[in-house]
Amino acid sequence: MKKSLWFSSLAMVVACIFLFSGMAFGASPIKVRVSLCNSPTHPQSIGMQAFKKYVEENTKGNVQVALYYNSQLGGERESVEQVKSGSLEMATASAGPLTTFNSKFMVLDIPFAFDSYEIAWGVLDGPMGQKLLNSGENIGLKGLAYLENGYRHVTNTVRPINGPEDLKGIKIRTMEAPMHMENFRALGANPTPVPWTELYLSMQQKIVDGQENPLANIWEVKMYEVQKFTSLTGHIYDPMPLVTNLAWFNKLPKEYQSIIKEGAILAQNYSRFINKAREDAIIEKLAEKGMKVNTLTAAAKEKMRATSQASVVAKIKSSTDKTFVDEWLAAIEQVKKDVDAGF
Repeated sequence: MKKSLWFSSLAMVVACIFLFSGMAFGASPIKVRVSLCNSPTHPQSIGMQAFKKYVEENTKGNVQVALYYNSQLGGERESVEQVKSGSLEMATASAGPLTTFNSKFMVLDIPFAFDSYEIAWGVLDGPMGQKLLNSGENIGLKGLAYLENGYRHVTNTVRPINGPEDLKGIKIRTMEAPMHMENFRALGANPTPVPWTELYLSMQQKIVDGQENPLANIWEVKMYEVQKFTSLTGHIYDPMPLVTNLAWFNKLPKEYQSIIKEGAILAQNYSRFINKAREDAIIEKLAEKGMKVNTLTAAAKEKMRATSQASVVAKIKSSTDKTFVDEWLAAIEQVKKDVDAGF
């Protein structure tokens, strides 16, 4: 009887050891869900695929990343709202939707602010770009990096755009972004906000004459089926910040925080490489599909800048921290000088 009791006690001890060791070493992996508005082949998405691989490999599978493409979890604004509330871990979004939560992101909507990708990247990767990413922490959003979307260009069914006079009277779809609308109003167009998920249908049904988007989006949404002209206006450089819930991020082990931040920068840089490498090919493919593609002269761009930039900057200054806007503009000028000097 005593021997039987001894074996029963031993069995219970062994069971407890296995139970607690299982809890320690067999814990469930940390799940990271990321909302993306574009398809799996978009440069932003390809960058995030590199993020997923890097994070999962370097955490030995203890952090698992699930990418949800084509706005499966909601549009950009809705996804950022979910991240802010803590019901979603991460999302990317254009500056326009982000301004709903943090008005400082309006500086990314200044038209004709960056003359080249190099100048844009120099500002975003510098102190002011980091300051912008950090500025959402007071509302629970941590910025990790700037995924690439590229310069925004105009397509329409009316005529090529070679200057501000060609935009007059054209009904153009914009994002739900006040400064994008202000830019096109100043240029003489009639801006109409339409959600990304309804864009193709609005073109097909001729609700608007045209729209504006980066080349990758123009190609992926098959704008050549419903639009005739692509004009390379490059009116706004449009990165897509990757944001995460601050409270969730801060609860992660420090090691995992570092790996996620490193993976975000990898995703940012790889998406930039993919986007820039593809743009010339996309222009050729759009022409092959029958679109008329034209490039604006430097003089025409300068005329457009002179027509709209000042009014947009004034509205941004009245809507957010004026000092921050001035610092942002000063950073652009400094990076321009550095690029011109060959740095």
